[in-house]
Amino acid sequence: MQKKERQSMENNNVIAMYIRLSDEDRNVDGCEKKESNSISAQRNLITSYINSREEFKNFEIMEYADDGYSGTNFQRPQFQQMMMDARRGHISVIVVKDFSRFGRDYLEVGNFLERILPILQIRFISVNDNFDSEQCRGMTGGMSVALKNILNAMYSRDLSVKVKSALNTRAARGEYVSSFAAYGYRKNPENVHQLVIDSEAAEIVKLVFTMAAEGRTKSEICRYLNENQVMTPTEHIRRNGVNKSTYHEKELKLWSSTTIGDMLKNEVYLGKTIWNKSKNTHVGSKRQIKNDRSEWKVVEGTHEPIVSQELFDQANERAFTHIPKKTVKKRKPHPLLFCPYCDRYMSFGGGRHLNYRCSQLSHTGIKECAQSKINRELLDNLILNCTKEMVNFVSATLECRKKQWSESCMLSEEMAALQKERTRISARKFTIYDDYRNGNSSREKYLYNLEKIQERLTALDKMIPDLEQRIKEAKENIETSNEKEKNLEDIAALQTFDKEVLSKVIDKVYVYGPDRVEIIWKADDIFFREELPEKRKVINPAEMSNEG
Repeated sequence: MQKKERQSMENNNVIAMYIRLSDEDRNVDGCEKKESNSISAQRNLITSYINSREEFKNFEIMEYADDGYSGTNFQRPQFQQMMMDARRGHISVIVVKDFSRFGRDYLEVGNFLERILPILQIRFISVNDNFDSEQCRGMTGGMSVALKNILNAMYSRDLSVKVKSALNTRAARGEYVSSFAAYGYRKNPENVHQLVIDSEAAEIVKLVFTMAAEGRTKSEICRYLNENQVMTPTEHIRRNGVNKSTYHEKELKLWSSTTIGDMLKNEVYLGKTIWNKSKNTHVGSKRQIKNDRSEWKVVEGTHEPIVSQELFDQANERAFTHIPKKTVKKRKPHPLLFCPYCDRYMSFGGGRHLNYRCSQLSHTGIKECAQSKINRELLDNLILNCTKEMVNFVSATLECRKKQWSESCMLSEEMAALQKERTRISARKFTIYDDYRNGNSSREKYLYNLEKIQERLTALDKMIPDLEQRIKEAKENIETSNEKEKNLEDIAALQTFDKEVLSKVIDKVYVYGPDRVEIIWKADDIFFREELPEKRKVINPAEMSNEG
């Protein structure tokens, strides 16, 4: 979404321009479909439409664009952001090129058009479908829209099958059809369906296989790479101009055992192209399940190998067939506690001391990670007490604000009086006109009284909406505060550490060591934006322990 000033978001004169382009919008031969479906073409079409309408002259345009997301999947980041802004009252109109850009699931699209958007008082316009929710009401418009959405859904399913078939054909010919080249390779600039060796990354791949073949564990390999500050695969391809998303930013900087394991099992390093290793659970879904190896499509000799078959086999034999160790209770990561040096979860370590410690200490290669260690009982009590203190403070402050909101709600009588006055003054215009027309008043007196009436009406037309909005916001704030207050009460009543309950108000806890802990509060709702005295709290457990 393009950034705009907050002021424009608050005046509700905002149009949401929604644009979507997905893999479905490619021909079965892998080429781009006609330009009409491109991001730029959709943007130009919608912009031209908006500019041609006089009623949108003073409106701001917010752009929301999802590139690479299926129309059958409504869990698109920018679509979700747009709907969040709609629910907050930040936009009043949504404009799309056609219904298929909004979505291809006719049931979901119908739900949005018939229920969600009308409730939110959002006007919906589909340019190419000549649909405007302000004008298309009733059975005729409804049936027409429903039919178009059903056809879009059928088209999406049919196209998905055709695209998959075309990709299978390409893969069978040994062409590389994945979106990104495997680490150690890059796509041939002259032929994007062919891999060529990336010399810098290929050396790291060889090193990983060699170390594994020599008997080094995946954890040891991770530690070596991290200690020597070797760029991770994601970081490497980003540095080379390829924008590949990653779930956590920390994946950019630190190698993990999972990354090493996936690399060692990847037969692309043998010069093979492998397709159909997994499949989507259903059309439009991003969730995938693994296929049985018998279903894989394997073509050998499609590109230059990085490692030999002998080295590949030896590395895998050593990496995945270790002698079973004594069963040790696995440390579970803590959802609130983080190591500030690597930003990984902390875990609870057993033994005599019962400490929390950095869960990735053996992987990161970061010396400071060893400092992220603290007694479990001490930290649990510390977090619990600090949180309860914060909650008590917020609750007291919130109670004062609720009184203010309650007073605002009592202004309904004042608003009723203003509305009554406006009705009376409006009627007065006709009275003074009749007096003038019947000769009971001079023209000068009539114009003077009319001016005074108009001045008061103008003032009332400003006061009444402002008061209505004030009352509306106060009621919403009270309703929201009542819901959130329950969470605060639950926390205030806690006698023991409960991470599920505490996570309602705590974002993260960074443990630098026994002498420094930093609690990051959640500041994303009405309570914490307004009432929270500080976004974070830094404490010294050692000092507080001595005081106790």
